[in-house]
Amino acid sequence: MKPSVYRWSKNRVKNKISIANWLAQARMALSAHLPGETSSSSLYAILEKHSRHPREWLIANQDVDLDEKILPFLEQDLSSLFRGKPLAYILGEWDFYGLQFEVNSDVLIPRPETELLVENALAYLASKSGGNLAVDVGCGSGCIAIAITRHAPSVKFLAADISHPALQVTQRNIRKFDLEDRIFPVQSDLLSGIPTKFDLICANLPYIPHAELQELAVSQFEPGLALDGGKDGLYSIRNLLMLAPACLKAGGCMLLEMQYDQGKALQELASLHFPQARVIIKRDLAQQERLMIIQL
Repeated sequence: MKPSVYRWSKNRVKNKISIANWLAQARMALSAHLPGETSSSSLYAILEKHSRHPREWLIANQDVDLDEKILPFLEQDLSSLFRGKPLAYILGEWDFYGLQFEVNSDVLIPRPETELLVENALAYLASKSGGNLAVDVGCGSGCIAIAITRHAPSVKFLAADISHPALQVTQRNIRKFDLEDRIFPVQSDLLSGIPTKFDLICANLPYIPHAELQELAVSQFEPGLALDGGKDGLYSIRNLLMLAPACLKAGGCMLLEMQYDQGKALQELASLHFPQARVIIKRDLAQQERLMIIQL
């Protein structure tokens, strides 16, 4: 029988409970589902969210009783964690490239491996003088465009996504970082209907093959529109590569995140649509092929 979060929490809501006791009981409830280190980190994050105290304070004040008003909210989030809901969606925010972005189930949770795309975009922009126009295709939360813009003062971005709910999250994140005059959201299917040439095209499109996606836990909570790459995982990327030659300036650069085993297929597609371009495949920190660079 699975441990019931509700069984022990309902008995405690009306009573005083210290930080240490709440953590101990919460860890016990989650022990069959999350490793100890992951469980502790997640529980502290939930406590930080509702207590408004930083983790250092919570660790140093284990004997302090929790405010009874926040106990129901702690239990609600604990129950969500118990059901497998990603911590990022429970917290409503997630860190990417040193910045905290609003996230919800309308957008993909930013991953550390995508920071490789940001780093290479910044390196490219640093090599160019004057103003630059860029587009983030399938922008989701807007994390790529925002992270690049925060570190590259010469660039302006179009943030494109087919999902209106995702663009609403993008807009709120743009406003949060006060970048309304440099990043402009637009609803678009890839680059369709955008009669503009760009210095830089960035894209982290869905690249997981449909059959593989059904076996992954990520498919239970994150938007399928941002994950499902069709039969071979390349449906959206293939369509973008067909549109991109008309949208990339001479001397421009295109950055595409990919699945670890798609490098050869993408190089062939890139050579087909950009026969004169220099094509580079870069590996992430786990030494998996992760990023394709097309340099005109």
